[in-house]
Amino acid sequence: MNFMADDDAGRVRDNYRGHYRRLAEVKARYDPANLFHLNQNIVPAA
Repeated sequence: MNFMADDDAGRVRDNYRGHYRRLAEVKARYDPANLFHLNQNIVPAA
């Protein structure tokens, strides 16, 4: 994940596999405004 290129943003979900949903839930709880979005972003769960 740390070495993905900017154009690989669509592969973030694939790289986290089964953990993506849980990470999105955590992101929604601690960063609902998606302030920290400049990395390989996990979008907050709706």
